[in-house]
Amino acid sequence: MSPRKVHSSSSVPGDWQIGVYETSSGRRPALEYLGAEDVPDKPRRELLLTVLAVAEIGPLHFPSGTNRWRLMHKPSKKGDIDMSGIFEARDEHDRVLYRLFCLFDRNAPSYGPTIVLLGGGSKPHRTEMPKRIYQAINRNRSDYMDTRRLAATDTRPDWWPQSRN
Repeated sequence: MSPRKVHSSSSVPGDWQIGVYETSSGRRPALEYLGAEDVPDKPRRELLLTVLAVAEIGPLHFPSGTNRWRLMHKPSKKGDIDMSGIFEARDEHDRVLYRLFCLFDRNAPSYGPTIVLLGGGSKPHRTEMPKRIYQAINRNRSDYMDTRRLAATDTRPDWWPQSRN
């Protein structure tokens, strides 16, 4: 399947793609999270639809302080993990919060403007996300920024939304 064609976040229409970060060993943490048995179909669909909507409208035009899409921030407490610059697609289902962490790369090699899916995490309502999740996402961001490695688009799972091309 070819990358999804969408509109740019700039005032001039462009092509924002959805890319999936891939580790050097071939793991795809975002797809592993979304395809896990403990992530039901409804939250998986809602998270992906949010990311697709952001790509369609353009990241700078999509509101980033909503219940569905939020820009993360620098830590308020010393020792917390700096997640600034990472966005999270958000969904709640049966009092469990589901998060899909992303970043924007305007110049992703072979893709151009890309929303990069880094990984995900879940937590019970009114609890904090485990630090290990934020640590893993931060490592994924660092590795992506160093390597700019994305998974091939023809390896998307069956549950991935189909392109409207």
